[in-house]
Amino acid sequence: MVAHDTHDSAEPAEGGGRELTPAERRQRALQRLDEGHAALLEALAGLDDAEAFLGSRWSVWEVMQHLLTENLVAALEDLAAGRRELLPAFDGRGDRIAGDIARLEANYQRFRALIAGLSEGQLTRPATPANPENDYPALSLLELIERVAGHEGSHARQVSETRKYVAAFRAVQRAVTIAGLGTGEPDAVPAAVRELLSNADYVAGAAAALAVARPWIRTVALPLDAGNRAELLNRLSREARAGLWTMLVTLGDPAESAPALVADLAASADAVSVIAAPGFYRRALELAGISPLDAVCVSIARLPADAAGVSAMASAARRIVVLGSDGGGVWADGAAALVSAGIAADAPAQLLTGLGGSPGQAAFPLHQTPEVAVAVDAALIVG
Repeated sequence: MVAHDTHDSAEPAEGGGRELTPAERRQRALQRLDEGHAALLEALAGLDDAEAFLGSRWSVWEVMQHLLTENLVAALEDLAAGRRELLPAFDGRGDRIAGDIARLEANYQRFRALIAGLSEGQLTRPATPANPENDYPALSLLELIERVAGHEGSHARQVSETRKYVAAFRAVQRAVTIAGLGTGEPDAVPAAVRELLSNADYVAGAAAALAVARPWIRTVALPLDAGNRAELLNRLSREARAGLWTMLVTLGDPAESAPALVADLAASADAVSVIAAPGFYRRALELAGISPLDAVCVSIARLPADAAGVSAMASAARRIVVLGSDGGGVWADGAAALVSAGIAADAPAQLLTGLGGSPGQAAFPLHQTPEVAVAVDAALIVG
């Protein structure tokens, strides 16, 4: 979204090498006001009711405004007292948008007429006190008008940018995005993922993934664990169908470190958009000094089903690299699946941990693989 301030800074007071008169400054403010209003109307042109309510993100203040129901209470009091027969009919979203745009136009005309009718004496009247705490100066009425004159123009740019994001996410099948965050360092998070995180309505992920993504999350973060996995995936899918922007984040590359999660999400959502990132596979090979051509790679989440195929591909010249995955169980189960598929129980194995930060290694025969929980940033190398 476009960053903006409540008040726009006034342009320098001088023009053409001389100080402008208050009347000339007022005319310039009116010109900025007209230009900004025209830009706002252009940004709003063709806005339909579905588009207008997509991509919204509620702040605490907006929730408070939502809960201020004085008008409803007053109407119910009138209904109970017999002063009215029925509550007002509910307006459709299209009616609300048309009404709001009409209010914007009426307020613009009112504001413009006010500015145009001010005398030079009125323009120099004090309008706001100084606020040293926020480094905000005392302003005259003219200075305040100059700052506010470009307000609609600033928000016109915001509306245009919001509509671009809405258009990008507004498909017949609204996708849930699952994005990789890389190996855990902030610099490894792809730029496209950072941008999406800043504009998503909901971002879900395991605690470790959310910790990496949090600097860019401006909305609701939903912790994902084994207990709420199905519920949370269904929620993301429902919200996407409703037009909200939902994301799921994983460490590494989703296809490598969370293949089961990708599959479960695909079964739940109408459409899934996967954003790849540098994963842990390459990092594990680098630490072990293995060429990608000399390795067979598999996710531990897929290992029980793929163990026989991995065993068939493995040879004396090819090492087996089992990557960690969300919900991958324990490493001993993966080792047992390989042994059952024909890999020698005494084959040398090493467990690499902390691939995204401070790596560690432990060596042992395959049948002695420790029964420790699988971490996404870990890999078991056999052979």
